[in-house]
Amino acid sequence: FTAACHLDMYDQPKHRALQASDFYQDGAGMRPLVNNTVPRSGLRTDELSTGRAGGAADGAFLTEIPLSVSPELLARGEERWTVYCAVCHGTAGNGRGSAVYPQLNPRPASMYDQRLIDMPVGSFYDVIVNGRGAMFPYASRVQNVEDRWAIIAYIRQMQANPPAEQ
Repeated sequence: FTAACHLDMYDQPKHRALQASDFYQDGAGMRPLVNNTVPRSGLRTDELSTGRAGGAADGAFLTEIPLSVSPELLARGEERWTVYCAVCHGTAGNGRGSAVYPQLNPRPASMYDQRLIDMPVGSFYDVIVNGRGAMFPYASRVQNVEDRWAIIAYIRQMQANPPAEQ
């Protein structure tokens, strides 16, 4: 029990930010940032990367996808949907994914629920980035902004063409 009372690890030598050091030739203990370093939270604050009008954090959610919806974008959205979303929401978007149905409660949302059909596209973007309810954030998984919008375009296409059985 007494071995845990040593302060050797607590009082070990270290350099704090902006403290002088004789280890480096420039005398600084802190190394300069690598060129083009961006904080993890990112610096983009435009509509494309926030899903909100004017890019403001408190702006209204966008109601239109800010990219040109093309067959290529929809194909990319379907691919990304299959990789990231289908496991919970199902390949058909009915909320019956193989990983969670019927075990998870509450169940993942069906893309065909009226609530989601009425939801603005910016809100979908916000859910992808920040998560909601039992869904965790996918910002670190779907890192490409255009891929997020491709998924949303694919969701809108699914909603416009619902399967016979949901």
